[in-house]
Amino acid sequence: MVLVIGATDAGKTTFTAWIANEWFARGLDVAIVDADVGQSEIGPPATVGLGAVRRTLTRSGDAETVAFVFVGVTSPGKRPWQVADATGRLVAAARGRFERVIVDTSGFIAGGVAAAVKQRKIAVTDPDVVVAIQSADECEHILRGFTTRERPRLVRLPAVRGTRARSVADRRRHREAALARYFSGAREVALDARRVALRSVTGDSVDIATLAPGMLAGLHGPSGETLALGVIERAEPAGQTVTVTTHARAADVASVTIGETTRTG
Repeated sequence: MVLVIGATDAGKTTFTAWIANEWFARGLDVAIVDADVGQSEIGPPATVGLGAVRRTLTRSGDAETVAFVFVGVTSPGKRPWQVADATGRLVAAARGRFERVIVDTSGFIAGGVAAAVKQRKIAVTDPDVVVAIQSADECEHILRGFTTRERPRLVRLPAVRGTRARSVADRRRHREAALARYFSGAREVALDARRVALRSVTGDSVDIATLAPGMLAGLHGPSGETLALGVIERAEPAGQTVTVTTHARAADVASVTIGETTRTG
C-alpha cells in the first residue's frame, strides 16, 4: 500500500493516477482512497472515497466509486482526526478486496498540527511506502519520525513544475460543481426523527430544532455505513420529521450525521 503526501498542487493526484495505471496495466486489482475531503476526485466533497480502477485512468476521478465515508467537513484542517480515522477504515476495507491500494491525501502539510495529522494517517493506514512529493523540504517535518524505521519505506519525488495553482475561489467552485453533479436526480424524502438518530460529526446527539435548510448530512445504514449524502430542506420539531434531498431511500436510513458545512461549501 502506498500513501502520497505533498503540498497543494504538488502533483499528488497526477502521481496517484500514474501509479494506479502502472499496476492496472500489470493486471492487478487496484483501488484508490481519496482523503482530500475538499477537492474530492472519488466520492463527493465532505467524504473520504474509495474507488476501484476498472480501466486506464486519465485522472484519479475516473476510478469507479465503490464506497465513501461522510466526515462532514470540506477543509482538511477541520475535524482532522475524523478524516484520518475514516481513511484508515476505508484502507482496511480496501486491503481485503484489492491487491494494491493508493491513498491520495490533501495538501494540508504546513505546521505541527498538519504534521501530526499526516502522521496519524500513516499510523492508521500502515502503508508499505510513503511517497513525499515536494519542491524543497516541506514534507520533512512529517517524515522525520519515520526515517529510522524499516517501515514504511520513504520515497521523495520532486513536485510537478509549471502547474497553475488553484485559488480559493477555484477550489470553492470545484466543490460546488462536484456537489451539484452528485445531487443531480436526487429527490426529497421525509425521515422520522423518532426512528432515525440525528448525530453531529463527533457523535453527539443533535436537536432537530437546530437544523437549518442547506446543511449537508450523511445518511447511514444500520451498520453505520454511509449510504448517501443529503441536504436538509425542512425540519419539523412538532412532527419530528426531517426532509432531505438525497439518493437514499427513507426506509434504508438508520441514522443521520449533520455536517459542519452546507451544500454551497
